[in-house]
Amino acid sequence: MRYGLAALVAVSALVFAQGAFAANTASISVTHDAMLLNGTKSTTIHVAIPQATDPIAAINIFVPNGYTANLTQAAGTTIGTVDATAFSRDAGLTLPLSGNVVVDSPASHAADSTQCAGTPNSQAVWILQLSVAGQAINLPLYVNPTVGPQTALGKYRLTICLPPPDVPVGTPGRSAQGAQVLDARFTVNSVFTTPTAQGMYAWETLFTPYNPGKGTVNAAGTFEARAIEPLPVILGLSPSYIAKTNTWRLAGTVFEGGQPVAGLKLHVSRGLSPARLTQQSSTVTGTNGGYHTAGHLQPRKRTYFRINATVPERAFAAGCANPQPAVAPAGCVSATLSPWKAQSRVVNIKTPPVKKKHHK
Repeated sequence: MRYGLAALVAVSALVFAQGAFAANTASISVTHDAMLLNGTKSTTIHVAIPQATDPIAAINIFVPNGYTANLTQAAGTTIGTVDATAFSRDAGLTLPLSGNVVVDSPASHAADSTQCAGTPNSQAVWILQLSVAGQAINLPLYVNPTVGPQTALGKYRLTICLPPPDVPVGTPGRSAQGAQVLDARFTVNSVFTTPTAQGMYAWETLFTPYNPGKGTVNAAGTFEARAIEPLPVILGLSPSYIAKTNTWRLAGTVFEGGQPVAGLKLHVSRGLSPARLTQQSSTVTGTNGGYHTAGHLQPRKRTYFRINATVPERAFAAGCANPQPAVAPAGCVSATLSPWKAQSRVVNIKTPPVKKKHHK
């Protein structure tokens, strides 16, 4: 962080050096539990950086407009967890890292906040308390509302600065064990509140690499990646019953961010109690996001149903439309649709009583 990284977060006119850019890339995805409008439970951010990419000096993640954030937690409060992997150049191994996300006092970080985030008074500072091979690594993350031209990128900016891993051993400021971050997933709880309007929300993210082997910032190599987050996710479910044939039917449509989800495998759970539902079958959504499935009630009693779905991260090429060359001269390299898990409401089918035959 002693390399003057504050210049990387400016969104004003910059003059970049001419020359070819390395084929650097990375990806980011964001998900919530649950994927609802006006929800506050938890937010998980996943960043993946291939080892072949030049070591990253700074990452700036912009929280989309429409979000609000609670940044009033007291210093010392644990607000989440972090898991990561890093390649150790010293050991030639990929190492696992894990720990907590803990709030710290911004007043204790005036100098490093100035160098990394461009302000001595970050609104919040979170410490990613990582541990690897018995060694503790405390990595600050600076949270600030955007100002000026940055507001076009989002409402808040999350900034992390990383030390260079590929400079000679003994170089001041070199990362511990020459560790190069490859993957990081951190979750914060009750911090971000999702927007109130449905849509596809883009978390714009800027990655700025180092010049390989030099430990100096390659501002001209800054590239962007985007997490495209669909809100809300809705699993519609409507039941019906044909008494004559003892047939139950379920139908509905799956939407993410107002768009239908096609080709999605849905798991059908049912049981005689809403608290005891087990997966019994599955179905797949059609091109319009709709589905239908049916079966016979065994036993012929009131039965409860629920639909569940799990969706992984998905590449979304259209998400790189309208790149931002003023802040990312190396271009938009990836856009990723958010992963999510969701379940429908529980519905039930009540069977009519069986009529008894009367014998004369």
